[in-house]
Amino acid sequence: MPFAGFKSKLGQACHVFPLLLCVWFAAPAAALDDHPGLYVHSASTHLKDGVFLMDAQLGYVLSQVAIEALDSGVALTFELEMEVYKPRKWAWNESVASLSQRYRIVYHALSRQYIVTSLNSGVQNSYSSRSTALLTMGRLTDIPLIDKKLLGGSGRWVRIRLSLAIDELPAPLRPWAYINSDWRLKSEWFEWQLK
Repeated sequence: MPFAGFKSKLGQACHVFPLLLCVWFAAPAAALDDHPGLYVHSASTHLKDGVFLMDAQLGYVLSQVAIEALDSGVALTFELEMEVYKPRKWAWNESVASLSQRYRIVYHALSRQYIVTSLNSGVQNSYSSRSTALLTMGRLTDIPLIDKKLLGGSGRWVRIRLSLAIDELPAPLRPWAYINSDWRLKSEWFEWQLK
């Protein structure tokens, strides 16, 4: 039968095709963190002793220019903007509270350590590799967000965004950083309902 071989190959292709589709659709998601940028992968809040605390998973993928600057001793400061707001149908959202957390990472060539400092609390930790330092910076737990008494009702939302603070770079670097896309690292807003 002339089509017997064709049917056999068609049957094999039908088994392989769904697998190829899965790989094709999964590839962009897997490659997302390979592209330079800042990412908010997940975030949530929980109530403890009358205060909403936030947990978040952030991704830091530095551009080559930022990596070279960091490894040359330039301190990089990252800002996490947080806002609690009440959505409104016919006007701008009403801001209930806004705050920010800043983190600085710097490489000390003498000790071969990456020092990460929370500029809000002053807590400092050191790491032997850049990747470990950035990974640790991306794991946030129990960040105080807002006292429940200040909410003034239900139906509130939270949004967060991570960005590289160009204004904290050394003065000679700033003009170049403002016009160079390799320095303009900023995540999209990540939003969820406060419950």
